[in-house]
Amino acid sequence: MSSLARFSVFTLALMALSPWHFCLGRQGVASTAAALKAYPLHGRINSADISPDETLVAVERTSDEKTENVGVDRLREIIELWDFRADKLVASATLRVDDVQKSAWDVFVPPIKEERFVRFTGDGKLLVAYVEPKIRVFTANDLQEVRCIIAQGPPTISRTYSSKRFGLQTLSYGSAVQAFEMSPTGELLAMRWTRGMDYGRIDIYDIASGQCIATWLAPKGPGPFDRDRGLAWSSTSQTVFLAVPNTIPCLQPRGALDVFGFDPWTGRIQTALATGVLVGDIAVTPSGQLLAVDFNCVGVFGNHHPKLKVFDLKTNRLARDVSAAKTGVRYRVSVSRNGQRAAAWTSDVRCQFDWGDMVCGEWTVKSMFTVWRLPDFSVAARSEVASREQPFQDGPLRLSSTGRYLLMYGTTGWVFEVP
Repeated sequence: MSSLARFSVFTLALMALSPWHFCLGRQGVASTAAALKAYPLHGRINSADISPDETLVAVERTSDEKTENVGVDRLREIIELWDFRADKLVASATLRVDDVQKSAWDVFVPPIKEERFVRFTGDGKLLVAYVEPKIRVFTANDLQEVRCIIAQGPPTISRTYSSKRFGLQTLSYGSAVQAFEMSPTGELLAMRWTRGMDYGRIDIYDIASGQCIATWLAPKGPGPFDRDRGLAWSSTSQTVFLAVPNTIPCLQPRGALDVFGFDPWTGRIQTALATGVLVGDIAVTPSGQLLAVDFNCVGVFGNHHPKLKVFDLKTNRLARDVSAAKTGVRYRVSVSRNGQRAAAWTSDVRCQFDWGDMVCGEWTVKSMFTVWRLPDFSVAARSEVASREQPFQDGPLRLSSTGRYLLMYGTTGWVFEVP
C-alpha cells in the first residue's frame, strides 16, 4: 500500500472515530435576500430589545468620534429609542464617555471589556440598561433617568501556574456580565456573572428599590460561550432558568444535568434537567415547556442537523424534538410572551474540511431563521438573511410579545415582520 493510500485510510478512520474534534471558529457567508419585510436599525449595536406593545425598539450602541487631539478618539455609549416602522428616533441618552488613546500598535483599545445590555420591564414603563459598572433605569417613553445602581461583580482573582518551559506564570481572571434579563412581571432583574471557564454567579436586583435581593453561585461548568445566552424567566417570574453546558464546543456532551431552575428570592434549585446536547440557549413558554438549542460544532459525520429540544417542566422529560427542513436548529432560541410563537436559527451550516490542518471549519451556506406556531410547531415563517441584513451567523434573536416581530442584532440590527 502506498504512503498516500495509508494516509487516506488513516485519515478517514480518524475522522470516523472522532467527528466532534474537527472544528474551527464559526465563519459565515451570506445568502440571497430575505423574503420577509424588514426594518433596519442603525449603528453598531451591542444590545437591543423590543417594547411589550411592539411599537419601539431600544438599542445600546457605541459611537466613535474624532477629537481635537491627534490619536485620541471619543467613545460614547448611547441608548436610543426608535419607532422602527417609521425609522424615527424618539429619544436618546448617553451612558458613558471615554477618550481613548491609540495603543503602541496604532489601534484603539476599548475601555469597556464587558458586554452591554438594554431591556424593557415587563409592563413597558421602564428601560433598564447596563454599561460597566452601572445599572441605569430610565422611563421608556423619553429616557429620563429614574435610578442608577452600581453593580458589584465577583472580585478579580489571580492564579499561579508552573511549567518547565516558562517557569511560574501568574494569570488574572476578572468577572463580566454575560446575560441580563428582566422578569416578565414585576421589576426583578437577573444578571449572570462569569469569571474564567467554570465560575458563575447569579445576582437578582429589585430595580424599584435598587437593591440586590439575592445572589448565589451557579453550578460549575464551562459557562456560556457568548453573550445573551442561557438565561430565562418563567412567565410567572417565580423561577429563573440557567443553562450550564457540561463540556466545551466540539466535544461530545456527557448527558449530565445542564439546565437548572432557581427560586429568584433564595437561589434554591427548584428543578434540573439534562438536555442531551451542548446547550447553547434556552427559552420558556407560559404553558410550562422549556426549549433548548444546540451550540456544538459541526463534525465531519456528526451534528449536521441538531433538533430543537422541547421539555415538559412538570416531568422534566423530553416532550418532543423539532426538526428544521434539511438543516439544523442551533445557537439561539426565543419565545413570544403570549406563548404562541418560537424562533431559532436554522441556517444551513456544513463542515468544510481543511486537509492541511486536519480540522473541520463551519461553513454557512445559507443564513436562515425559522418561526414556529405553538403548541404544534407548525412553521409560520422561514427566511434567509442577506449579507446586508446579517448581524452575524448566530447573533441574538428576540421575538416580540405576540410574535409578530423578530428582532436580531449584532454588528447591525433588523426587525423582521412575521405574517
